[in-house]
Amino acid sequence: MPPRTRRRAGPRPAPVVHQDLYTETALAARTDRAPSRKRPSKAKPEPAEAPPAKRKSGKASGQVVVTSEMVTAADVAEAEALEHPQLAPPRPAPRRPGLIPTDIADTIGPVLGKAIADIKAHEDGSRRGGDIEDVHKMRVATRRVRAYLKAARPALDRIATDRLREDVRELAGTLGVIRDNDVMIHRLHIEAGLLGDPDTGALEHLIARLDQERIAGRDQLVTELDDPSYTLLLKELEEASEQPPVADPWADLRELAADEWWTLERAHRKLHKRFGKNPPNDDLHELRIYGKRARYAAELLQDKGLVSGFLQALAEFQEVLGDHQDACVLEDRLRQLTDESGDPRAGIAAGRVIQGCHERRAAARAAYPGAWKKAEAAGRKAFGD
Repeated sequence: MPPRTRRRAGPRPAPVVHQDLYTETALAARTDRAPSRKRPSKAKPEPAEAPPAKRKSGKASGQVVVTSEMVTAADVAEAEALEHPQLAPPRPAPRRPGLIPTDIADTIGPVLGKAIADIKAHEDGSRRGGDIEDVHKMRVATRRVRAYLKAARPALDRIATDRLREDVRELAGTLGVIRDNDVMIHRLHIEAGLLGDPDTGALEHLIARLDQERIAGRDQLVTELDDPSYTLLLKELEEASEQPPVADPWADLRELAADEWWTLERAHRKLHKRFGKNPPNDDLHELRIYGKRARYAAELLQDKGLVSGFLQALAEFQEVLGDHQDACVLEDRLRQLTDESGDPRAGIAAGRVIQGCHERRAAARAAYPGAWKKAEAAGRKAFGD
């Protein structure tokens, strides 16, 4: 397996953070420095020795005649303020739930922090390879980081966000190779115990091939984790969780979550308009990815309310399509391994396992319409029609 270790030419600049520009303290300071637009109360002028002469702006019919009594210092200050507006936005009204930076401080930061903590907590187990759940949970954590950053991307500094997502993607890809092999090996061990000899022995040879790939994948993972760029990546992620790189402090996370849901709904509609009730395997897998994005975006909302039912329905929908995808991956990999081995006994054993894959795929496809109806109803209830 070719190395994919991240190499950087030099230290990268820190993410551009705009959140401090919109804090109450900063806005108050700008307001104090800015000239007041409030019109002062007019006191009666002291009687002058001689009344000032009147100034006329013109004599043409319809023109307004302006006198010195009508023009005050407040008028001049207000006119100048309107002509040269302040660069800072007006001091905001009390913030309502759903607005960034409220959700950045209360939601995005903590969920990113939790995902980063999960990455670090399962790093040692993923290195050693003792429990396959360590790789699984570390991979899920990297997936959540990428999904949260993508869901909030319209509100964040896009250069900083995309750079972090790209680096995390490489780590998630390496973990994904190991995880796929873990799932297939675990399944094949179950199948080998059910087949009996001679098919059990033949299947063990295929399992050994997968195990070699898993070892190579773990070696690649250790290389990436030992690289200084991994330590730098964790540091940058922690900085982003402590002070998210906000670019649009007025973005509404609920609207962003709703957008992800409607993206999923449109993808489903297009898929079934084109293929009917039997869409291709790859398209169902892509639909599952859209479901993940909608789920993670909805998880960012603090006030779940009706969204809780939507999250539960999406989890069930993803599980159904996940079972379907696992069966597809195992079948494709078994066909490839048997072609490479040239062993007819391995082909027979793999054929029996592939038959089981077909049955699990059929069961998942049968459950899929009902799972989608629940997700669709929950999505419309949570975000409206």
